[in-house]
Amino acid sequence: MQRSTAVPTVVGWPRVTGGSGSALGFGAAIVATLLGWAVGAGSHPVVGLVLLVAVAVGVGATTTVIGAVAASAQCWGMYSGFELHRLGELRLDPAGRSALLVLLVLGLAASLLGRAARSRVVSRATALLTSRRECRPPAGSMPVLPGSAVPVLLRPSPPRHSGRRAG
Repeated sequence: MQRSTAVPTVVGWPRVTGGSGSALGFGAAIVATLLGWAVGAGSHPVVGLVLLVAVAVGVGATTTVIGAVAASAQCWGMYSGFELHRLGELRLDPAGRSALLVLLVLGLAASLLGRAARSRVVSRATALLTSRRECRPPAGSMPVLPGSAVPVLLRPSPPRHSGRRAG
C-alpha cells in the first residue's frame, strides 16, 4: 500500500469577522431583549441581563475580539436603554456600569477562549494529518505492484459541436 504524500487541508471552525460579529450581536440582542420583556424583564431586569450575557458570550465565542466588544457594547445598550431604563435612555448609573463591565469581560473572555480552542483544534488536527505513519499491507494480502500506484489521468474529450443549437 502506498500512502499519499499530499498534506490534506484542515478545515477549522471559521471565525466571524468583526463587522459580521457586530451585526450578529445586534440582531441577537434585539431578540434577547424582546424575549426578556416577554418573560418579565420589565419588573426583573436581571432576567434580561442573563439573556443578554448569553448573547454576548455566544457571539463572542465565534467572532474576533473587535466583534465581541462591539456585540457586548450593543447588548449593554439594549439592557440599559430598554430593561433598566425606558425609551432607549442610556445611563451609566451603578447598575448600568456593572452590567457594562460584566458584558464586556464575558464577551471578551469568550472571544479569547474561542480563538484558543480553534487554534488548538486546528493545530492538533494538522499534527494528526501530517504525521508520518508506516502503512503495511495486512498479513497474507497480495503486494501492490509499483506500476499500479501511479494514477491514470483522464483527459476530457474535445467538443464535437460548435456550441450552437440547430434551428
